[in-house]
Amino acid sequence: MVFNFGGKNEWLDCAHHKLAVSHFGGRKFFMNSDTITEIVKRGYTDKEVAKHYGSVTEIWPEEKFIFDKFFKNVGHILDIGCGGGRTSFYLASLGNKVTAIDLSPPLIEAAKQRLAKEPANIEFYVKDAQHLDYSGNHFDGIIFSFNGIGYIARAEGKIKFLKEVRRILKQDKFFFFTAHNLWSVNAYFLGNILRVTKIFFSKLFHINIREKEYGEKYDDAPNIEVPYIDIKPKKKWDKIIKQTEFKVAYFNSKYGIRDKRLFSVFKDYSGTSNYLFFVLKK
Repeated sequence: MVFNFGGKNEWLDCAHHKLAVSHFGGRKFFMNSDTITEIVKRGYTDKEVAKHYGSVTEIWPEEKFIFDKFFKNVGHILDIGCGGGRTSFYLASLGNKVTAIDLSPPLIEAAKQRLAKEPANIEFYVKDAQHLDYSGNHFDGIIFSFNGIGYIARAEGKIKFLKEVRRILKQDKFFFFTAHNLWSVNAYFLGNILRVTKIFFSKLFHINIREKEYGEKYDDAPNIEVPYIDIKPKKKWDKIIKQTEFKVAYFNSKYGIRDKRLFSVFKDYSGTSNYLFFVLKK
């Protein structure tokens, strides 16, 4: 998929604080969490990108394993980052009422068009995952689809988000999300090592770069759907989750689930898998 913001980046010294700035279409965007959300939204409202994700309907076998185990006939489920309804329809088929949200209007429109053809107990809404204005203890289960949590900026933003998810989730219920694995052995492995090294030396020598935390990635290549993502290793996720009062009910890698191997201290298969699977319990 091609989505080119066609911009360049620079640093400005503003009130003695270094802030990342990007130029997109002649506008200057300060790289705070709100700006990153806008960048993500622009990426997934691109016609070609929305067309692609709106047409994807199949869920992974590993997702099916999680849904069947933790989300069968549980009640009212919130599907965050639902896209074209890929996971929403399967969750509804398990006997649940599903509220499905995504920040991309074209993707929600695609989901509604599918719903018109395939009636199910689902309601689709355009909504930002970082503004979950629901009452406390509202949902019987919550999921965040397809690594979407990586578009929430930095550890602080993820902690805030997880606390909000916990607030609106009922007691003893589950939240499931998948995340890219920073240390997966794949085509991006060398690039991840180089990027982490760059951040290390920027901190050591006080050099200003756009990436402020290990795992952050800004990419100006013309074939990138969204030029920002924040990918954390499992140890960092453990620290983030610990600050939210959630308990880890289940963890594995995509390959670990695929190969039917339980995660343990002695069998950590996450190192070779692209994706980490977390189920958290309130």
